[in-house]
Amino acid sequence: MGGLAFASSGPNGTPLDVPRMPTEFYKNQLLHFKASLQSIFRNVSVPREAPGKLDHGDIDFLVEGALCPWTSASIQCAIGATYHLSRGGNHSFAVPYADSPDRYIQVDVEICPGNGTNDSTELFRWTMFMKSDSDLLQIVGICHRPLGITCNDRGLHIRVKEIESYDGKKSLLFLTRNPDEAMKFYGFDIAKYRRGFQDEHELFDWVCEGRFFSRYNFENREEKSNDRSRQKKRPLYRKFVETYMRAHPEAGADNPWTRDEVLHDALKTFGKQCEYRGMMEEHQLLEKDKMLWQAIREALPVEGNPLATVLKGLRRWVRFSDGQPYIVPDALRTDPPIWASAVKDEALVLGWIRQHWEDVKAREKAYTVSLEALYFIKTHHPDTDDWTSVALQRSQSPARTLVHTCGSVF
Repeated sequence: MGGLAFASSGPNGTPLDVPRMPTEFYKNQLLHFKASLQSIFRNVSVPREAPGKLDHGDIDFLVEGALCPWTSASIQCAIGATYHLSRGGNHSFAVPYADSPDRYIQVDVEICPGNGTNDSTELFRWTMFMKSDSDLLQIVGICHRPLGITCNDRGLHIRVKEIESYDGKKSLLFLTRNPDEAMKFYGFDIAKYRRGFQDEHELFDWVCEGRFFSRYNFENREEKSNDRSRQKKRPLYRKFVETYMRAHPEAGADNPWTRDEVLHDALKTFGKQCEYRGMMEEHQLLEKDKMLWQAIREALPVEGNPLATVLKGLRRWVRFSDGQPYIVPDALRTDPPIWASAVKDEALVLGWIRQHWEDVKAREKAYTVSLEALYFIKTHHPDTDDWTSVALQRSQSPARTLVHTCGSVF
């Protein structure tokens, strides 16, 4: 939080005095608070600061693996804090200076993603990598986004272009959460990273020396609103975009990598060919299903709301046996199956639909009426025992159809 968590959260909403800390004082306090937190958590660390940082607004701890039951109040007690704020897995504490109790040190404690799971230790190391050197991984991310490479809180992923167009989350193919493996894939100098960067210029050079870095991709990147916000608020990121890249026109000038080439290199490097094939097979099936339903729409002699009713009804009331469609007596209560996986002869299915669509439409309309009637009963007659007669009065539906359909709902 940069020391600003308590800017308006002190006594009666007044700000606390949280001065920036010189580096030596910061290091001493870090060791002191770390020892206290290690009595509660197995892994306690502070992500590496940006190179050349002269003072510090707060101390940011990342923790994982509880050694004992804990609450934000128990952490507050352990580190001697007077105030605390909690936001999900992030906790900010205000600890008074020993010699000046009206001034405070802000200590932030973040619970690592995956805490308490089998992957928690791996995720701790990965999160440390993601958060180290200030905006480093954000710079890496924006520079490599056009090539389909993404780092998130779960690891390094490649985005499958065909799937990304309609489901960004589903398009992610996990590669690794090992920082060294990720850096090796990017073509970064791991030894230089381990030594640490002397200054911002050396950090920027390191990013541009990666094997995928391309000036063309950087200059033609698609900026999102959070990218523009980051450029305004994050000094290191802003310096890279506005100063370094303009001063180094040679950086990434001759990089020929395409998105498809990066994808296939990633599949080979991390042995993900089988998973990729599975993702593509599912994608192709969904595309085939989309085309089938378009053909069904065009085959039906109705439009607008009647068409929507028939389409819903087909999904709810029709099943397949060896490629042959048939109407079932009870409504489907789970997600409808993918028709493309069951249809063997599209022309046969379209012909069947032309013959039976009116029956399907009638069933779907009765089903909708029954749901409306049941909702009315639960809302206006919650204590009635004679729900069937109330439903009939409300729906004006034939008793046999309504009772049968209502029964299928329950």
